[in-house]
Amino acid sequence: MTEPHHGPTSRSRGWSRAAASGLGFEAGLLGVAAVAYAIYAFSSPEPEFTAGLAAFAGIVAMTLVPVARGLARGARWAVSAAVTWQVLLTFAGVTVAGTQPLIGSVAAILGIAVGVAVVVAGRDALRPAG
Repeated sequence: MTEPHHGPTSRSRGWSRAAASGLGFEAGLLGVAAVAYAIYAFSSPEPEFTAGLAAFAGIVAMTLVPVARGLARGARWAVSAAVTWQVLLTFAGVTVAGTQPLIGSVAAILGIAVGVAVVVAGRDALRPAG
């Protein structure tokens, strides 16, 4: 007879840390982008648009921080939020790759890599309790 499964295994904790670190890294990059867009808005020919980009990047960055913390702790809700963000990031990267190949490729690869870590880490969190 096998033991019942209670909580994440040490292997999935490693994946959880990797996924949380990836999301934290993405949040940091978005925070830097938010500040850069906010500064650029003062000299931009379209300051409203640039300020909107700064606000969007800042809001997403602030949202990713608790998601990363949730993943590190094995929270079920964090898995779906993280997967959704990785899908959006990957699609945005593929779209941007048409005009900015380096930036778009890095974003798409980062989205796929962190997305895989999130899915692997989330297997234990999404398993029914009992």
